[in-house]
Amino acid sequence: MRFSILTMLLCIFFSACSQKIYDEPKIPTFQSSDFLPLSINARKLVVIQNWKMPGEEPFNEHLIMPNPSSVITEWASNTLLPAGSSGDLTLDIRRASIIITDIQQADSLTGQFKDNQKSKIEVEMAGQIMWIQPVTAQTGFLNARSKSSTTIPESSSPLDFEIAVQETILSALAGFDRKLRLEIENLDGMILQ
Repeated sequence: MRFSILTMLLCIFFSACSQKIYDEPKIPTFQSSDFLPLSINARKLVVIQNWKMPGEEPFNEHLIMPNPSSVITEWASNTLLPAGSSGDLTLDIRRASIIITDIQQADSLTGQFKDNQKSKIEVEMAGQIMWIQPVTAQTGFLNARSKSSTTIPESSSPLDFEIAVQETILSALAGFDRKLRLEIENLDGMILQ
């Protein structure tokens, strides 16, 4: 009897030792190193937050940290670097929203046995840059808008949901960056070489 209990305990011990330990996935965050800084011909940068979070369904940016508005602000302070001796650069954040909607499920019997998509996450960023350089009498008004969306399955955990939200925010930010960067590079005198 003792031999069988000892054998069973040894088997349990060795089976526990052979289990793989999986790393828990990490929530992606904004990394300033992902975006090359731009030396802007201006003395200072001002960020204006004209987007007011509605704080009601389907808008959910007030529940998400960091929210798109704070991500755009951090992006601007790390990417749009004032390097001139005069002039102003203003980033007006017009929209920084996260809309999370439920996806309607089919009422079929086969649909009950599938891992259907449960929610849709949609992030939209829109803003305008106003550049005024009084010494050379140059001005510029640049607009950018970016949208990114993804869906998550019914089987996703709260961590999977948070990862999907942050990945969607970063995807929208990458599109916003691409569009503004293209317009900034096409405006003569705005970037210092």
